[in-house]
Amino acid sequence: MSVREAVPLTVEHFSDVASLERDLGTRHGCVPILLPDGMPAWLVLGNAEMREALSHPGLVRGVSAANEKLMPYLTLANSDFPLSRHLLFADQPDHGRMKESVKKAFTRSQVEKLRPWMTDFTHGLIDEIVERGEADFIPAVALPLPIAVISEVLGVEEDRRADFEARAAVITGVNTSANGADIAAAGEWFDAFAGELLAARRVEPRDDVMTTMAEAVDDGRMTEREARSNAFLFLSAGFETTVNLLANGLLALLRHREQLRLFREDRSRDATLRGLEEMLRYDSAVSGITYRFAADDLQLAGVSIPKGDHVAICLPTANHDERAVSCPARFDVRRETNPHLSFGHSTHYCIGAPLARLEGEVAFRVTVDRLADLELAVPEEELTWKPSFTVHRLSRLPVRFRPGARRAPGEGRS
Repeated sequence: MSVREAVPLTVEHFSDVASLERDLGTRHGCVPILLPDGMPAWLVLGNAEMREALSHPGLVRGVSAANEKLMPYLTLANSDFPLSRHLLFADQPDHGRMKESVKKAFTRSQVEKLRPWMTDFTHGLIDEIVERGEADFIPAVALPLPIAVISEVLGVEEDRRADFEARAAVITGVNTSANGADIAAAGEWFDAFAGELLAARRVEPRDDVMTTMAEAVDDGRMTEREARSNAFLFLSAGFETTVNLLANGLLALLRHREQLRLFREDRSRDATLRGLEEMLRYDSAVSGITYRFAADDLQLAGVSIPKGDHVAICLPTANHDERAVSCPARFDVRRETNPHLSFGHSTHYCIGAPLARLEGEVAFRVTVDRLADLELAVPEEELTWKPSFTVHRLSRLPVRFRPGARRAPGEGRS
C-alpha cells in the first residue's frame, strides 16, 4: 500500500459513520487509510465485508506475518511484550487449544450461576446512590460492576482490583497519549500479577479461571506465558468493553425517552434482551478492530491486499449498515432482527459474550427499575469521550433521578 494513497483518520471517525463515509467516499468496502497513530492499514467497512474479513483464512493475527514497516506500531502484539500470547492474537491451532482450556468458564450455563450474586451486587451499587437523586453512572455502576464480575470469575481479591483498573486503562487504549514506556510498565505489572495469581492457585485451588489455567499449565495444555497473557486479556479487555456497554447503552436510553419508557414498562426477559442487543448495536463498546495481517496476497471485498499488509475494521459501519439493518440510525429497543457484530464473528467471536450479556441484562434492568425519572444531569453537548479509536468510552455520565429508598436487609433481589 502506498502511504500517499491512504486517507488519514482521526479518533472521531471511528464512532461517526457519517463523517467516515464523507471523508472516505464510501460506507462499504475496503480502503487504504492511516490510523490515528499513523499506522498504515486497509479499513474494512460494512456488515458483509466485516464478516468476510473476520472469517478470511488468509488474514491472521500473528505479527510474524506483518510487513516489517508495521513493527513500530505493534506494541501489544510484539513478542517483546510479555503478555502477547493470548487468545486474541493467536491463530490456529494455538487459538483452539487455549480456548478449549478455558471455554467452560464462559458458557451460558456456567455464567448463569452468577446471576443471583450479580443481581445482589448491582442492587448494592444502586443502594449507594438512590437516596442522593444524582450520580455519575460510570464510577457508580458502569465501572465497579464489570471489575467485580471479572475479578470474581478469575479470582482476583478485592484489594487488588483498583490496581489492575488503572493499568488496564493504559493497555486497552483508553488513553492514547500513553507512551511505550507506560505500556511496557503496565505490561510488566500485569505479568507479575498474573504470575502471583497462578502460583497462589497451585497452592490453594479454587473454583475460578486462574485455577483452571494453572491446571492447564501443569497438564501441558497451556504454557505459563499463555496463561499469564490470557489472564491479562480477560482482566483488561473483559472489563473495559463491558464498562462501555453499560455507559453507552444507558446514554442511548436517555437520549431516546420513548424507548426508555418502553424498556421500563416491559420487564419481561425477552424484552430486556431485545433492548440489550439494540444497545450493543447502536453504540458499540468497540469501535476499531486492529491487528490482522495478510498471510499472502489476497482479495478482500473486491480489493487486492498485498502480503504483510495490515487490515483493520470499523465496527460501527457494520452495525449501521443499511443493507443488513432496517433503519440503522433509529434506536429501537423492540428491534426483532439485529445482526450486529459487536462481539465479532467466526473463530475470534468473543469468548466472554455470555458474561457481558448477563451483566448488561442485570445492570440495565436494576438501574431502570429502581431509578425513577432517570435523565441526563448535564446538556448532551457537554459529554466527552476518551481519546481512543479502539474503544468508545464516555469520560463521565452524570444522571439525576427521583430520590428513592435503599433496599431493606434481606429484601428480595430479583
